[in-house]
Amino acid sequence: MNSNQAASPGTARERHRRGQPAGDRERSGARPGTRGTPPVTRPRGLRRRAKVVLSVAALVTVVAAFAAYLYVHYVDVVRYSTEQGRVTVERAELGQLGTVLVTNKGFALYTFPPDAAQHVTCTGDCASAWPPLTLHAGETAAAGAGVRADLLGTMPDPGGSRVVTYHGWPLYAYLGDASPGHAAGQGKNDDGGYWYVMRPSGQIVSP
Repeated sequence: MNSNQAASPGTARERHRRGQPAGDRERSGARPGTRGTPPVTRPRGLRRRAKVVLSVAALVTVVAAFAAYLYVHYVDVVRYSTEQGRVTVERAELGQLGTVLVTNKGFALYTFPPDAAQHVTCTGDCASAWPPLTLHAGETAAAGAGVRADLLGTMPDPGGSRVVTYHGWPLYAYLGDASPGHAAGQGKNDDGGYWYVMRPSGQIVSP
């Protein structure tokens, strides 16, 4: 057979492809399933939002952990208890403050000048930070050693219970005192007034 008369199939296909534009030749040689598929990229705005969400989630985790720490070390601390139906006011030495009134658990007790020895003014959020020495139905106040029973009394609480008083002043504990023997609230300006501890004589320890 004359080579000029017949051409191999491969030669014909090659001549046919030479006549195609470059783009067509590339598409004809593309693998199935990959024709025209652009690379997958994530928009910049989406990446930025993802980073913001992760940052917020990390911040929420840190805040939750800190809140749990505060609750365990400050809020969830029993500052006084009722024994045999009595809430006892004690006395203790608190460093440079000398002898002052404390709860039966040894936590400092405070007075609040806005009360004016007439009524309980620390309520709501104030009472959450400065919990009053409260008596529930059937409970009474008692004086520990060195505390004058004649100065003990009670006063109505707007919440419906009664608050223990000393020399007419409602008594409060403070959440900032994480352990007995401290008086971190002494002289603190909070919730509309200053807070002061009191001596067993009924004297308020103020500057």
